[in-house]
Amino acid sequence: MATGMCKNCLKGFIHEGETKGHITSIHGFETYVSHPSSPGSKPAILVLIPDAMGWASPNVRLTADRFAARTGCTVYLPDFMAGYQMPLWVMDLPIENMLHNWTSPMSLLLKPYYFFWALYVVIPFRLTNNLPKSHPRVVKFFTELRKNEGKENLVGVAGFCWGGKHAFLLGAEKADGEDGGEYLIDFAYAGHPSRIEIPKEIDELQTPMSVAMGTEDYMNPMEFSNQMKEMLEKKGGRAVGSELVFYEGGNHGFACRADLKNERLKECADAAEDHFVRWVGRMVERLGVGRSTS
Repeated sequence: MATGMCKNCLKGFIHEGETKGHITSIHGFETYVSHPSSPGSKPAILVLIPDAMGWASPNVRLTADRFAARTGCTVYLPDFMAGYQMPLWVMDLPIENMLHNWTSPMSLLLKPYYFFWALYVVIPFRLTNNLPKSHPRVVKFFTELRKNEGKENLVGVAGFCWGGKHAFLLGAEKADGEDGGEYLIDFAYAGHPSRIEIPKEIDELQTPMSVAMGTEDYMNPMEFSNQMKEMLEKKGGRAVGSELVFYEGGNHGFACRADLKNERLKECADAAEDHFVRWVGRMVERLGVGRSTS
């Protein structure tokens, strides 16, 4: 199992662009909603679960807008973090220098300052958004979604980093915990998910899952990722067709906060988005709007 945080967990770049969605309350959660200009003939509702930068990050809202435009599906981006996400300025902290440079006098002088601010945001985030506290919020939202909009529409999930863990767990969740009930989601996608437990979470997965993983992901080393890929591709039953796709040179976070001026990382980010759009198309074609509850 990959645990803790890697050096790229708090690194990243803010993306530029004008968001097009709106904010409303859905099932008791503040939610950014992006509608497609031309809805698909077999619509699904896509729920985006972000990385630690949260639902208010411009990156993830711009992603929601592109997902809506490219898939023809409505995209929901709820605040699952109880209003406490990592502030964007944390990405400006010199993480690499803090972790590895112990010789420069200036570095030694500034380390306590930067470590203080890193801990100032990381500790409250973990206390508020650790799994036992955050996942019940996520399940509550999806339970209501399944009872309402999800009665007739497919429900898909796209989770990044922190959100990727929830996407995996949702893939095993049934409504109200009923043994004979229906599953909360119909398909899932995870971009460089964090802290996945194998074999447990893949054994329990009952939803088609597609994972985008970089080859330079310090959270998910290649040996671990190769094991995950092998296990996903052996899934049968409702989760048949699950997959993991590698992106050469992609780091942890490349799909949601890559440096778009870095040609290789931009290529990885763009390809991972194409990957998601194709996955949605495959799932809609395979599952249609008539959902199976088995």
